Amino acid sequence: MASPFRPSQPAPSAPGGCGGDGCASGRDAWPLLHFRHEGVFCLLCSSCVLLYNPAAFCTACLHLLSTSDAAASAPPGDPAVAPPGPAAPCSICGLSVAHLSCVPGDPASFVCPPCAAAKENRAFSFTPVNPGGPGAPRALDQRDARVLLVAARIAHDSVSRAAAAARQEAERRVAEAAAARKRSREMLDAAFRALEAEAREAKMRPVPAPQPPKKKPPPKSTEANRDKDRVLKLNAMQQPALAFAAAAAAAAAATSMPLPTPPPPPREDRRPVKQEPQGEIFGTL
Repeated sequence: MASPFRPSQPAPSAPGGCGGDGCASGRDAWPLLHFRHEGVFCLLCSSCVLLYNPAAFCTACLHLLSTSDAAASAPPGDPAVAPPGPAAPCSICGLSVAHLSCVPGDPASFVCPPCAAAKENRAFSFTPVNPGGPGAPRALDQRDARVLLVAARIAHDSVSRAAAAARQEAERRVAEAAAARKRSREMLDAAFRALEAEAREAKMRPVPAPQPPKKKPPPKSTEANRDKDRVLKLNAMQQPALAFAAAAAAAAAATSMPLPTPPPPPREDRRPVKQEPQGEIFGTL
């Protein structure tokens, strides 16, 4: 049968008090212990720590069972740990246990104190409310001291196991970070070596000659420009023929035209020159 007590986070309605679900120890419960249950850290009173671990102690004599985790981490001869012996489970919840030597009557009909209080519809606490009221002095008897000691052992074991798990997780993450850092360094070194090899190959590789620019294909003529292109092509084909015909006509005209005859030279006056005698010339001088 399921236990009537369930672990929970600290109650928001009671800041600074016990975070146990249905705690009956009162607002002035002391001391409050750090406890980790199912991955949740709680601040609980001694009674709630015991109620959240019903199989770790004897509900009759309030000693830790030798088979519990808290007893395994306790030092030898710890007064909070009971000697090994058989135990009987609760006939209602099946979670709380008690030594056979501590159970009066038939062990098969054993009912733990929390279940007995639940049958009577009353709240139960291993550390009941101070009858003198909040802040009033309270006597600490042997039973209350044993409750405080057993609860402290259980809370210490819970926090110690949480610290060990956190330490293992931190070491695992540190190892993963170191491995990732090593892999990143190796990848960076490989990348630098590849870049250096590529740079050396680029220096040794001959520089290719520049290629001439590619000619752009002529734009496709539309239907309106096709007639114009056809006329231009026809004119281009007719220009050599026209030039050849003009040259032939010029040559024919040159051969059929008579050459001009030069004019006759002017006639010279062939009149006889009258010569005078030399003697007369000198005589006159």
